[in-house]
Amino acid sequence: MLNKGLDIRLFAVSQLSLLASELAAETSQNSLLLSTYSPRTLSRAGLAITNLTVSSQRTGLGGKTILELQQDSAVGGDTINENGIRVGDIVRVGQQPKGGEKKTERKSIESNGSEGVIVRMGQSMIQVALDKEGEDGDGLNGRLWV
Repeated sequence: MLNKGLDIRLFAVSQLSLLASELAAETSQNSLLLSTYSPRTLSRAGLAITNLTVSSQRTGLGGKTILELQQDSAVGGDTINENGIRVGDIVRVGQQPKGGEKKTERKSIESNGSEGVIVRMGQSMIQVALDKEGEDGDGLNGRLWV
């Protein structure tokens, strides 16, 4: 028997509005955290991964650039530290600011970067599909953070 008490269209509309409000809340919370704390502090809290380098770059489905990131060998260790980042998370890949830079320089470096989605994660590597078609990781060199 079909239950006529549930309107599917109304349910779908309410779910979409709830998802939109959840996305807005997460976006504002993440932007507040990124503007307030340093990458090192975010890394300790499990919200960022620091000291990464590009180990390879390839083209994936839809012409998206896929970057494979690994822990910088100069820092030590082949494994990536424990974190709360999972496959499917939307992330920003950018250059890691140096400790001696001024706050204004640090803000400009942190605002630059590329957004993407985590495609694959392992103990020693992370693969990120960059968001925009044709966007390549040429501007991303040196130490990076996600």
